[in-house]
Amino acid sequence: MLVVAGATRAEPRSGRDCSDKSQNGPTVLIERKSDACNVPDRAQVERRRPKPQERPGSLPGATVDGLLDLVKTYNPELAAAALDREAAVARIYPAGALDDPMVNLTRDQGFRQTLLTVSQDFPLWGKRRVREEVAEANATAARGREGGVKAELEEQVKMVFAQYYEAAQAIRITRDIRGLLQGVAGSARARYAQGLGNQSDAIRADLERTRLDPELSMLERNEQVAKAKINALIGGPADAPLAPPTALRRVPPAVTLHIEALIARARETNPTLVTARAEIAAAGGEQALVDKSWYPDVTVSVGVTDLPNMSPRATAGVGVKVPFQWGVREAKAREATAKKGAAQLRLDAALLKIGTELQSALATLSRAQRTEDLLKHALTPQSEAAYSAALASYQQGRSDLAPVLEAARQRLQIRIELLKVRTEALTALATIERMVGGEL
Repeated sequence: MLVVAGATRAEPRSGRDCSDKSQNGPTVLIERKSDACNVPDRAQVERRRPKPQERPGSLPGATVDGLLDLVKTYNPELAAAALDREAAVARIYPAGALDDPMVNLTRDQGFRQTLLTVSQDFPLWGKRRVREEVAEANATAARGREGGVKAELEEQVKMVFAQYYEAAQAIRITRDIRGLLQGVAGSARARYAQGLGNQSDAIRADLERTRLDPELSMLERNEQVAKAKINALIGGPADAPLAPPTALRRVPPAVTLHIEALIARARETNPTLVTARAEIAAAGGEQALVDKSWYPDVTVSVGVTDLPNMSPRATAGVGVKVPFQWGVREAKAREATAKKGAAQLRLDAALLKIGTELQSALATLSRAQRTEDLLKHALTPQSEAAYSAALASYQQGRSDLAPVLEAARQRLQIRIELLKVRTEALTALATIERMVGGEL
């Protein structure tokens, strides 16, 4: 009779470091229970944490920095990426550990012989260390993927907040212009009552004011859409209240950003490149494991045999695994070579894409800042002066109402355009920061 049983994990490492060895971000704290490294249940931690709208204090949404903090804490997509990374970290220890030993108990009733042996496989030629290095490279790749998710979410938050700010300010400006037109209409009616004007002026002023209502409705719709997007990014209900936006981020002058420096920084910290380099390292480790698989492993066994009328005797043995399956190893070698080549091509493609997107975003930022400078320092003062002059001339009876309405319309368009180019600049900045893997 042959009985086979698996024993507990061999080779406990009491002093082993239960932390993320990828060294590509903050340390991952992993709970230790006996000799194993156990990843805490992040999902339970997230469920116990209050949602953004449940926390005491002011509502979120006033600044983009506050929203970025909430995304890091509450976004489910980022939390899932963090769990994937923690799972990859947890695989490092098993990759370098020995397999379970094998316990064999044999009993021959006819000869009354009992044989008890314990055997243990020992991978040689540094295979265990290579396996651990492959697991560490995979953990680094998972860290890079998490960083990529985080960078994309931060870019979305920065863009959507800029749209939220633009919509809120555009609503305020449109309401201000609408109020001015209401005052103009009242002045026109007063002049008509005094016999100094005609009724058509009051009607035209009311018509121009009414024409702003659909634009105002569209801006309010844009504001609600931006709010829903922000709430989705911070893990809240779409209709949750948000604080009014108070300020935009500072945008560095485009002339201070040089494409060569940005590309050099992206090569070091871009999460996509970090992931690709880690995948290349993991594929190289798999190639090394395939090469080492041609060298046999050793199985050492010790035991005790009990024969009738004899005292128990100790036994020992050594077994060697023969690398007989050549076809399997050749297929694995081709697989590892293909994986490494694919990872290298992904790295090359990512480098080309990053260079192109950085150049495009930098050009967009430069154009937006030049347009903003023109609107702010030239067209805005001119439109204000034109409106004031047209209104004064109309109130003094030297002209009709048409120049006043046209000047008010141009004043509104310029101020709305100024908000749009600021949003465009912030969008380009967010893209650049995603490419370089951090804020400028």
